[in-house]
Amino acid sequence: MKHWTLQRKWTYASGLSIFLSFFMMCVILFFSLYNWLLISEEKMAQNTLHEVVNFFESKGPIISIQDIQRNKTLLNQLVNQKQSVRILNADGIEVLRINDASPFPSFSPTLTADFQKDKLNNQLLLHKVAETDFGLFKGYVEISHSLENFSQLMRYILIAMVIFTFIALVLSALIGYSLSSILLKPLKELRNEMQEAKQTKFSKEVSFQYATNDEIGELLTIYKQLMNEVSETITRQDEFIHNVSHELRTPIQVVEGHLSLLNRWGKEDRDVLDDSLHISLTEVQKMKLLIEEMLKLAKREYSTERLESNISMVVYDLQQKYRILAPTVEIRFEGKEIYTLAIPATALEQIVGNLIDNAIKYNNNQPKIVVQVMQDDTQTILTVIDNGIGIPNELLPKVFDRFFVVNEARTKTKGGSGLGLSIVKRLVSEYNGNIYIQSTENKGTKIDIIFSKKTNEE
Repeated sequence: MKHWTLQRKWTYASGLSIFLSFFMMCVILFFSLYNWLLISEEKMAQNTLHEVVNFFESKGPIISIQDIQRNKTLLNQLVNQKQSVRILNADGIEVLRINDASPFPSFSPTLTADFQKDKLNNQLLLHKVAETDFGLFKGYVEISHSLENFSQLMRYILIAMVIFTFIALVLSALIGYSLSSILLKPLKELRNEMQEAKQTKFSKEVSFQYATNDEIGELLTIYKQLMNEVSETITRQDEFIHNVSHELRTPIQVVEGHLSLLNRWGKEDRDVLDDSLHISLTEVQKMKLLIEEMLKLAKREYSTERLESNISMVVYDLQQKYRILAPTVEIRFEGKEIYTLAIPATALEQIVGNLIDNAIKYNNNQPKIVVQVMQDDTQTILTVIDNGIGIPNELLPKVFDRFFVVNEARTKTKGGSGLGLSIVKRLVSEYNGNIYIQSTENKGTKIDIIFSKKTNEE
């Protein structure tokens, strides 16, 4: 049964349950009919015995054997064709038998209130003895009532019930199979849908529809939710791959720049060598932290401990990084150096770094970037202002979409991937912040990021 299909189990279970129910009803009905018909036979025999006794007593008080024999024809009319009656004297000797249709057991003068059931010569019968006293004759009247008709009727009923039980078994199996086919059809369609989704790597949308609000409808709802979660997981996986490749580009470029510097002429200069090795190791460590943060972001698993990052220190590190990558870029910090945010330093560096990177790529002038920080009792406002080419107003709602770029030609020359602002948006949202953008073409862009102070402290 372990390898049976649900339809097969349903068919057998429904067929067996209907068959057992019908079988139990037949058993109860058979024994009910048996007892009822047996009681009817006993009543019939009792009536015959009573009429015979009354007949003899009505002929009293003085009646002889000759009188009894002369009234034999009349007695035959009182006795059923399957009944026999005999008259016995006080010594138990038979003196007269009427309608010899049913055998008698050995005589016993014991009187009983109920009929006795016996089997003689393969024939089932009921018999009873009654006393009689009519004048000069005292003795017994005994009746033997054959149950042959009763036995035949019960045999016919039993055969009919067996036939009907067999028919009920076949019909119940057919009905169970038909019902299981109808009721399990949505499950089969859902199974086929799942198999197709597996074959297409969960890229196919759920097309199976089921409007009934029952268990199958609940199962379909759960399946759709699972499919959405799987789709979101795959999407997050793709985003993670793109985000990691995007975010690792900058520290790799820094390490590559220092290694090139050492390869050209820095090997002979001890100060340059030490400085380059220190910066390279720092960038490698940052890449390690960056990968860990990206993994947390992809899995949405964050530590419950409170993380503080000093904003001015993050900007200072970025200034040192871009001093190697883009020496002509001017990055200025405006704000108190004590201002902090309750987010990891690597996440804050990703946010600000991506905004600075975009400000450098999309700029026709010498890049000038201002990072401003304002803080009060309720919120922290981080603002990044640049003097780049700006963004048209109609494109502002799309700039946070993945792979969206404002200028395709500049993207090809500068190597942009369209992921920077989407990563910024994702990080800001994950740390319960809001981001707003204002831009004027050919003048520059201003981006405000607002973190709630209450949220930070939590």
